[in-house]
Amino acid sequence: MYISYSNLWKTLVDKKISKTELMELTGMSSRTLAKLSKNETVTTETIASICTALSCNVSDVMECVSENELSFYSYYRKFGEITEESEYVNTIRFTFKNKKIVIYLTKKSAGKGTHIHCRDDKTLYWEQLYMFGGMSTPRREENILVRPKREADEIAIVVIKGKPALITGLDEGIFVSARKGRLGGDKDVFVMSETAFKLFEPALD
Repeated sequence: MYISYSNLWKTLVDKKISKTELMELTGMSSRTLAKLSKNETVTTETIASICTALSCNVSDVMECVSENELSFYSYYRKFGEITEESEYVNTIRFTFKNKKIVIYLTKKSAGKGTHIHCRDDKTLYWEQLYMFGGMSTPRREENILVRPKREADEIAIVVIKGKPALITGLDEGIFVSARKGRLGGDKDVFVMSETAFKLFEPALD
């Protein structure tokens, strides 16, 4: 079991109060607000000040939740730990329902000019297109994003922050889309945008 503050965010929405306004009403720091956002421990004094400011009960702010009730994304946010860093990605590992998971999360966000290429050499490439006024052809810059490495019993997922314009090469080799939430084979690697990842629920049976 662990403490969740999801009820607090619902209460703020119901009362039409922003997080910034909550900080002003309670005098809490941005650091404390960040801890609440991550479901980390805060003092009972902080909880009391929130209840007073919002004229609500403790149950409107927090509740005890079983880890088994967490979505895949929520579980990743709470238990994922950075085990490696490179220039372009953070490698994050955790265990979910007895399955080892490795996430490769890009450090920068993709945008309209970003193309992600999944190629036969088992490497993901980040291609950035730069448009300049008066130029008919954009300038292209391509870099190796990541060559996913994992243990034999790990499920690997590459998550692209932001909204890439295009992800090519999915479902043609080892790189697969979030189809049906299930790996097609023991060497496959999921690749998806951060938006898709937030809704992703892999079938792990």
